[in-house]
Amino acid sequence: MSAQTAECRWCGMRLQGKPYFMGGNAYHPRTGERAKINHYGGFVCSKACDRRSSLDLERSMPGHGANQQKLSCYAEAALKRNWA
Repeated sequence: MSAQTAECRWCGMRLQGKPYFMGGNAYHPRTGERAKINHYGGFVCSKACDRRSSLDLERSMPGHGANQQKLSCYAEAALKRNWA
């Protein structure tokens, strides 16, 4: 069994800590700041990665189009709270 480490949900950057599904926190390797948690789950390393991962997931959800350009109001509110 290999050691599992946390990673950014969008870009795949390796973070310090356990994977999201194992619980606990993860930390950015360069800044040491705690990684934020995406609205749909998983760690993200930056606001851009947070937005991209939410939008990518929403595009695959029923009722959302593949060409969707904006986040739902709930994901947008979570993004603003996360990075305030």
